[in-house]
Amino acid sequence: MTKERINHEANNNEAWICLCGNTPPDDGFYPCDNLGKEIEPDKNWHELYVCNRCGRIIHQDSLEVVGRRTFATTAIN
Repeated sequence: MTKERINHEANNNEAWICLCGNTPPDDGFYPCDNLGKEIEPDKNWHELYVCNRCGRIIHQDSLEVVGRRTFATTAIN
């Protein structure tokens, strides 16, 4: 089975492009836990980010998709 990976924008290793087309200026990417829940990075963080559009969970160093957020997120007012 082929693993999914996202890409960088050309000539910019800081700007990601998710497989869904999301980029940082669009819906963005946020530090998360193994389930895709947004968290503040701390010493226990595993360098994971969640795509805020499709819910793919991405490892920061390899850009490999390691999971998918499986719960709905809603804004808290």
